[in-house]
Amino acid sequence: YYVMNNISTNNIYKSFKHNEEDMLVLEDINISINHGDKVAITGESGAGKSTLLQILAGLDSPSNGIIKFGNQEANLLSSIEKSNLRLHSFGFVYQFHHLLEDLTVFENILLPQELMPSYKYKDASKKVNDLLGQLGLQSRANFLPWKLSGGEKQRVAIARAIINNPQFLFLDEPTGNLDIKNANLVQDLIIQIADEYKVALILSTHDNSFAQRMDKIYKISNRNIIEV
Repeated sequence: YYVMNNISTNNIYKSFKHNEEDMLVLEDINISINHGDKVAITGESGAGKSTLLQILAGLDSPSNGIIKFGNQEANLLSSIEKSNLRLHSFGFVYQFHHLLEDLTVFENILLPQELMPSYKYKDASKKVNDLLGQLGLQSRANFLPWKLSGGEKQRVAIARAIINNPQFLFLDEPTGNLDIKNANLVQDLIIQIADEYKVALILSTHDNSFAQRMDKIYKISNRNIIEV
């Protein structure tokens, strides 16, 4: 059940209610992403990039159409099954780091491991320390988030996203808040981790140079999606 090697959508529509009217945001979206793919989703602000990311991650439901995780239809999964799927198979990095401010760097990264049924502190803490080393954060392990720079916070967020060895990593403007130097550093790390951990990247971004580093680039335009 947890070996998830594909996410696909079949004729996805998404609309939101606004002043009693249905506003269509996504229309007839067909996309298939395999384990190991690197995919960018681009488009203007408000085009629906984040909405599509949320649907692909099972955090939001389409108004119409089918999304499949592997061979399972998302609408047939219970909310607990979806949560389990996200815990085991998906990692998330947003534009804002969403670290818990009263936990140290080490504790923030450990958290997803603590939710795993097979959790053992000794094994999990070794994984955290290995990641801290890989991301150049050993000296920050016992810091609270407020003591970190913006680039360091995003590196911690990446570590937390991959600690459970997901098959898919969802990235919503992950370097949108960073200066060019830190943005480049974080982008390099994301690519390096994707290759090393064989994790698929699903990236929503305005940053054309980051998008170009993916294998496939899709653009949302007029509610539809095209490969560019």
